[in-house]
Amino acid sequence: MKKNKVVIHLMGRDYSLLTDQSADKVQRMAQYVDRKMREVAITTRAGEAMVPTLTAITLADELFRAQDENVRLKRELAALQPEEKA
Repeated sequence: MKKNKVVIHLMGRDYSLLTDQSADKVQRMAQYVDRKMREVAITTRAGEAMVPTLTAITLADELFRAQDENVRLKRELAALQPEEKA
């Protein structure tokens, strides 16, 4: 697959990435991460060096919560399905 060079902006810094993802998708992800980093910086008043780590933990928490919710919803859906006869 063709690699795209995408320049993203995080906390006022530019980063060049080579990716097989669309530039649009990578930009959307970068904007989300940048927004989260800025929120973490404001709410924790952490030093600049700690912001990426705290943001990574925050995003991992979001991911785990979403995965747990996905499992819960799948179980709920399965419980609503009529049982198949063998």
